[in-house]
Amino acid sequence: MKIDEFRKIVHEDIDLAVKAGGSSPKDEFLLYATGILINGEEFDDFTECHYEGITRRNGKMAIDGFSKDETDGSYCFFISDYHGENESDSILSEDINAAFKKIRLFVEEAIKSELYSSMNGSGAVIDLARDLFYDSSSITKYRFYLLTDAYNRQRSKTIKDDKIGDKTVELNVWDIERLYELVGSKAQKESVEINFTDFGYKGIPCVKAVDYKNVKADIEVPVKVDNDIDYDEGDGLPENIVTYSSYLAVVPGKILNDLYLEYGSKLLEGNVRSFLSVRGKVNKSIQATIKNYPEMFFAYNNGIAATATEIETAMTSQGPVITRIKDLQIVNGGQTTASIANTVLTAKKNENIDLSNLYVPMKISVLDHSMAERIIPKISEYSNSQNKVDASDFFSNHPFHIRMEDYSRKTPIPSSGGNQFQQYWFYERTRGQYNQGMMKILQKPSELRKYKARYPENMVITMLDLARYMEIYDEAPDIVSKGKQKTLQIFAEKIKSDWQKSDEKFNAFYYKRVVAIAIMYRKTDEIIKQTDWYKEKRSYKANVIAYTLSLIFYYVHHKKSDLEIDFDRIWNIQDIYEELEDQIKVLSREVYEYITGPRETENVTEWCKKDICWERAKGKIWTFNDDFVQSLAFKEDIKTADKDAKDTRKVANEVDALKVIMGRGPEYWTKMLQWGQSRGLLTDKEMSILKMVINMNYTGRIPTDRQSNVILKARERMIKEGMPLQF
Repeated sequence: MKIDEFRKIVHEDIDLAVKAGGSSPKDEFLLYATGILINGEEFDDFTECHYEGITRRNGKMAIDGFSKDETDGSYCFFISDYHGENESDSILSEDINAAFKKIRLFVEEAIKSELYSSMNGSGAVIDLARDLFYDSSSITKYRFYLLTDAYNRQRSKTIKDDKIGDKTVELNVWDIERLYELVGSKAQKESVEINFTDFGYKGIPCVKAVDYKNVKADIEVPVKVDNDIDYDEGDGLPENIVTYSSYLAVVPGKILNDLYLEYGSKLLEGNVRSFLSVRGKVNKSIQATIKNYPEMFFAYNNGIAATATEIETAMTSQGPVITRIKDLQIVNGGQTTASIANTVLTAKKNENIDLSNLYVPMKISVLDHSMAERIIPKISEYSNSQNKVDASDFFSNHPFHIRMEDYSRKTPIPSSGGNQFQQYWFYERTRGQYNQGMMKILQKPSELRKYKARYPENMVITMLDLARYMEIYDEAPDIVSKGKQKTLQIFAEKIKSDWQKSDEKFNAFYYKRVVAIAIMYRKTDEIIKQTDWYKEKRSYKANVIAYTLSLIFYYVHHKKSDLEIDFDRIWNIQDIYEELEDQIKVLSREVYEYITGPRETENVTEWCKKDICWERAKGKIWTFNDDFVQSLAFKEDIKTADKDAKDTRKVANEVDALKVIMGRGPEYWTKMLQWGQSRGLLTDKEMSILKMVINMNYTGRIPTDRQSNVILKARERMIKEGMPLQF
């Protein structure tokens, strides 16, 4: 499909969203575009807040939202320009300049004067203006975003503006074509291209260490256990066959500092970014070395492990240097990179931070986009750094997500509204999965209609969404208020721990409950949009949703412990029922009054992140309607359904275990037997069962489910001892 057809689809989606939510096309487009950019890792979270005003010098200032990057200390500010289907399809350069000027005037006015004290806008924008006034010294960089459904014929993607004070301002125009390119890219992330000459350097010294084509890597290749699942065949090669080259380089600290100041956390692989944002920006021991012993940094530091999709080199009189890097992503060493930049940025007035003698070792592996997802977790797992990102942080390949993806493709929703075809919720295990599926068939309108009918866009659940829903169900609105990445990290640890104990609870019943909570969350969002208080203030919606639903679950779990929300009813009607809707309406208003009422932290969003905010909320008396209480389901009935689902899952696990054993074939198990026997790692029982498996084609004896599990556990144990994943 061409760009014009994509634009038409966007307009159709915006129109549907307006009819469903009652907000303006401009606001819906803002949420649509920022959703794409969050998915593309331009920034992590977005706060919608609309403000228009006049500066003290009669300049027009405006803003539609903001995002704070906890990792690199930068701020993003957004303004939306929605043309719609019937307006001009181009945005003029003077309109671009005028939009950026409005943001600029807002930021300058907020920093230089106590703008927050005289504002009549939303609570969130007042909080923002207050933070800008008091904390502007801690901001490293400003990023302005103009989001539009029109075409930027100038195609100026990034324009450097003058500074605000001593801080750089970066201007970004995201027009319809740039959004289209991001949605359609295989990487689902906009390419970053670094030319070292742009920074005043000839390049960085390097040596090409290795260059391999189609070599075997220790990546688990799943055995197909169900032909109904669509497996991505990629380039036709097995998943454990990779092609890559690696360079060893020495990076001057000044270059690393300049790159981080220019690109910020865009250089950090997504999991590394979330890791750093949780653990703080500056490692004290690294900072001390930078300040006092820069010449020793190379010896002390374990260096940086990074990936790229392209590298160009040139020969100089001193040897080869890297002149250009495309899609640089730091997989290990994010702490090192951030610490160097932050040491410079946070230096005291008379403190001179000299980076001229500071050098950092770097290993750069050049990989194709399709291979990066397979290899990056292994690089992270095996590389050492002063604050290592554990391989478990790369969560999307965990069996939990694979199972949720499987259920979402196989579990149609109950038919409603006279639909003559089956519809499914779409669980997006990896970033951009839904859009990638859609882009593959953009050239075939009839197939695209079928795809969107089968998997409607409003029925997509991302991995970040799922984590948020289940943390709300676990009564943690303070965690959810801290942002998607923090929520995902905590949720991931819970899942990995629970999965280790028993995976049978993650069954069809669990999946349907996830969907039911997704419906509750989205319906609460719609309810709040219609309230008078939200239309007036347009702030804190995400916090109100998290606290409202968490309070409902807290009340049911602790005050009505023999009852539960009727998730089965929600699943069957694919909507919330009247009693629940009325309860949400009452409670959301009370929650808004609570979080904006007397509090220990002026900034409401920051207040909602504190555990004391949630502890106080649990101790308050809230209104719970009798009709809502009577609508709750008996937990005993739910336990029966859950037990049936666990039993079904147990049988499925047993069948899958047998399929895996048969799928690998006698030759594989023979080699495993030989490998384990030669090292004395197998028990007599394991060797006996392995011999039975090896000979089952001749004897007809098939291992029981218990015997199958013994073999698979033995395999897992020996892989930890060093056995190859594949022979």
